[in-house]
Amino acid sequence: MPSLNERIGEVIKRKRMRDRLTQADLGSRIGVSGSYISSVESGTTGVRITELEGLAAVFRTTAVDLINEAAGRDAYNFSASNRERDAFLTIYDGLTDEHKRQARNFLLFLRELQLRPEEERE
Repeated sequence: MPSLNERIGEVIKRKRMRDRLTQADLGSRIGVSGSYISSVESGTTGVRITELEGLAAVFRTTAVDLINEAAGRDAYNFSASNRERDAFLTIYDGLTDEHKRQARNFLLFLRELQLRPEEERE
């Protein structure tokens, strides 16, 4: 079972990849090196609270939320589809309630369109 440090590293890596940042980019935003970010993501170094707070600010969340997410996380697959899904959800979460309703209706429309037989789509 992964340690909390390893799980925090997984969460940081997932969020960094979602935001399409390199380790060096992320490190420069919080005043550390890319190699420090690498060691945190791999779980070989525990993240310091000051850096955790900086990371939380970059990811638009709180340090407590990062820790809670890590504590509750089981396995997570770092795939391109998961990265795209996470990026989409981040955008969606930032919408107003009205825009969320419109986005949901549009997605339902697209799904209906996709489910139609091909000859009806033309």
